[in-house]
Amino acid sequence: MGLLNCFKILLYIFNIVFIAVGLTLIGIGIWTAVTKVYVSFVIGDTLFSAASYMLIGVGVVLITVCIIGICGLMKADTRWLLIYFGFLIFCFIILLTAAILAIVFRSEVENVMADNMRKSLVKSYAKDKEITDAWDQLQKDLQCCAISRTPITSTSGMQFQYVDDTYPIQAEIEYQDSWPIYKRTEFYRRQLNVGPQQRKYVPVSCCVYDNTLEDFLNKDVCQYFPNGPPYNYELMLTNRYVNYEGCYEKAKALVLNQSDIIVAIGFVFGFIMIAGMVLTFLLVRWMTTEADEISRRRRPDNL
Repeated sequence: MGLLNCFKILLYIFNIVFIAVGLTLIGIGIWTAVTKVYVSFVIGDTLFSAASYMLIGVGVVLITVCIIGICGLMKADTRWLLIYFGFLIFCFIILLTAAILAIVFRSEVENVMADNMRKSLVKSYAKDKEITDAWDQLQKDLQCCAISRTPITSTSGMQFQYVDDTYPIQAEIEYQDSWPIYKRTEFYRRQLNVGPQQRKYVPVSCCVYDNTLEDFLNKDVCQYFPNGPPYNYELMLTNRYVNYEGCYEKAKALVLNQSDIIVAIGFVFGFIMIAGMVLTFLLVRWMTTEADEISRRRRPDNL
């Protein structure tokens, strides 16, 4: 009986710990789904939001399975414990699959994310409200502007025509993934009825945000600076009111961190689950052996 009670106590602890893990996963999933859902619109891929919902789903399944396990322990019923054992195997497969998919997701993000961001910004900014709001939220939250201050791909293929039918001057070619990219969007097209000095060359979300004041600093200078970006690429004096860093690296770090969480959860807790399966198997076997022994001892009395 001592060893049987030891197995039960260990399984109780195991289930309580995994209920806490499940609640944590649900919390992380809800937080990312609610506060970071805009990332999916920016990178042009639903895998980020899908990962958030997957965390919620795994958390709910873990809690449900652990409750079944606790009920089986309280009832000391081998049938409940066998159902619990089957669900543990199911969860183990889900966690390992999630970890493997997250690894695949990492490589896919690094391969296509920059192109997807460029397409969503150029084709949809100021046209599609969801994508526009997503970009504005990303730039404000991460304190970044456009995609990258330095080109992610070769500058030789990036001399794109602007919406005013002009082409980038030599000085701004190397910044084509940064502030000038907005001159290829509907945001800039809508300002062609005013002179170049009256236009806004980046949206206000590209401006430096002061969390204390809860507002953007000097939006006029941020959006039009005659001696430097985002308007003048020949003088290139520093404009301290516009964000210089692009969003690509920051958004990629955000997405990859999400992937890292799933990989860690999948492999770490997946293999910890093996311990739970072993304990459950030993407990069921011990309970079955004990029940058979009791039944064998009682047979002579029943004759």
